[in-house]
Amino acid sequence: MLESIRIALYEKSLRKILATQKRHRQAHNFASAKKVGVLFDATAEKTRHEVMDYAKQLVEKGKSVRLFGYFKTKQPPEGHAFNFFFQKETTWAGVPKSEKAKAFAEEKFDLLIYLNPEECPPLEWLAAASQAAMKVGFATERPNDFDLLLETPDDKGLAYFIEQMHLYLDKIVLSKNESARAI
Repeated sequence: MLESIRIALYEKSLRKILATQKRHRQAHNFASAKKVGVLFDATAEKTRHEVMDYAKQLVEKGKSVRLFGYFKTKQPPEGHAFNFFFQKETTWAGVPKSEKAKAFAEEKFDLLIYLNPEECPPLEWLAAASQAAMKVGFATERPNDFDLLLETPDDKGLAYFIEQMHLYLDKIVLSKNESARAI
């Protein structure tokens, strides 16, 4: 019963943030996106390494990248080269309450990349609250505010999702007005 109350409170909070979302939407491809935010579940070491390698590739391509991870732990982990929040920095319902998370949501990224195929309420809420101009994430049945949803086979992993995301984002052709605004 408590779990159903927790889920109901989380869903109410998520619907509220989605209903009040007033971000400036703008289409971007990888050429036009200069400032990129990456949200991910940092609990697994393999995922952390994959995301860090991907962030390096983006930086090498001239992008300003801000990583923000979530650890499903009660104690803060140490020694990571990216900003993060953890389980104790969320409400009982799973809504992020840390100042770092709120600051990340308020940042105006050209592109927000949500790199988490699994259900993770704190990350989903943060992605919905983000003020990014364009948001990309995994296809989900849960309410979200993504502009581009990609469905990939479960067994393919994060690298395949990233490859497919680049494939689709590179196909976006911006009009001259959008190109001028992106610069």
